[in-house]
Amino acid sequence: MIIVSDTSPINNLAAINELHLLQQLYQTVIIPEAVYRELTDPDFPVAGGTEVQTFEWIQTRSAQGVTS
Repeated sequence: MIIVSDTSPINNLAAINELHLLQQLYQTVIIPEAVYRELTDPDFPVAGGTEVQTFEWIQTRSAQGVTS
């Protein structure tokens, strides 16, 4: 199953070292480009920023490219 996520689940699960739960439940997680930018802002580092850049199962797409 594939899901689309906003910032909070990724940030909060990464903060408690449980981000792997999303992969276990859904295999692939899609995030909009705006979520990627929010998590990877170099001026405001947050939990999950490194993970969205390195985990292959977290994919970034434009909001127009996300369909049900």
